[in-house]
Amino acid sequence: MGIETVKKICVVTATRAEYGVLQWLLKAIEASPVLELQLVVTGAHLESSQGMTVRQIEADGFKIDYSIDMQLGDDSKAIACSMGRCAIGMSDALSLLSPDMLVVVGDRYELLPICSAALVMNVPIAHISGGDVTRGAIDDRVRNAVTMMASLHFPGTEASAANIRRMTGGDANIFTVGEPGLESFLNFDLLSRQELASELGLDVDKPWILATLHPETLRTTEYNMSMAANMLAALKALEACQTVITGANADLGGSAMNAFFKEAAAASGGAIVFCQNLGQRRYLGFMHQAACVLGNSSSGILEAPFLGIPVVNIGRRQEGRHLCKNVLSVSVDWQEVGHAVRKALSQPRTVDSYYGDGHTAQKIVKHIVDFLQ
Repeated sequence: MGIETVKKICVVTATRAEYGVLQWLLKAIEASPVLELQLVVTGAHLESSQGMTVRQIEADGFKIDYSIDMQLGDDSKAIACSMGRCAIGMSDALSLLSPDMLVVVGDRYELLPICSAALVMNVPIAHISGGDVTRGAIDDRVRNAVTMMASLHFPGTEASAANIRRMTGGDANIFTVGEPGLESFLNFDLLSRQELASELGLDVDKPWILATLHPETLRTTEYNMSMAANMLAALKALEACQTVITGANADLGGSAMNAFFKEAAAASGGAIVFCQNLGQRRYLGFMHQAACVLGNSSSGILEAPFLGIPVVNIGRRQEGRHLCKNVLSVSVDWQEVGHAVRKALSQPRTVDSYYGDGHTAQKIVKHIVDFLQ
């Protein structure tokens, strides 16, 4: 017996990376004859300092049903206040939209007010990428809290599924589907090396490094700025390369790191380019053309192995995740970082399919439809 009436599926996104992971699921929900997509946008998408990435969502043709301006701050109290505004906005959105299910991904702090509102208002939650372990950030605790609020679970790996079973005490409604971000590599017409060089002002013949460094949210701003300075010191020692640094996310200290990298890029004579937001298609295209991925973004851990790109993972933000064969994990010491980057630049690509095959959205849609029967 199938669904007798169309079910409304509310998907919430708060960051550029999150949207990049969700966009193919959004399209799959839109294409389903028995599901209706409702899209709520909040968080960094609505911040000019983060690139106003809501415009990209609109440019991709998605109708935004509700926007929640959290008025993001850059210290712990301001972030906590932003979460309060998000909870109020989310309760208004759920009241207006009356969805049959809420869909969220990952472990950002915005998920706490989003999911707690849904929990209290009796809207079942589907959680993508639960069960992971990242000991170097508060994300770990957020992710596990969302797992305990969710009714339907879509972990990326069997190891993560096993963690969810231990937390929930059973195996009901837990489906391993792979990491959804990999789907972009199969669906996007990625920019060529020549196109990227032209758009970003790069030398097509030099090795390129893609760098993204986010704050470690369990450490002080001083520590994170020191980590940023060390990464920059390691890059300055690599004279033959050009590096594109993308903006840190809206965590405590993120704006200070971005200002630091922007200033360093301006003084680098073209060796370093700072870009707050490359956009998903350009970001993945650049990753495909890069000789090395550097920093502590989850994309280096989850997505780069799909292409086999060598990765240098800095610090503890991703500690606890499975590291594929292409990943070198190092401390924040600049000399250790520099040594690892030089090693990575000399390594061949090593493809690893641990995090999935890139076919995720249709699996999620099928399980949502089955759950709502």
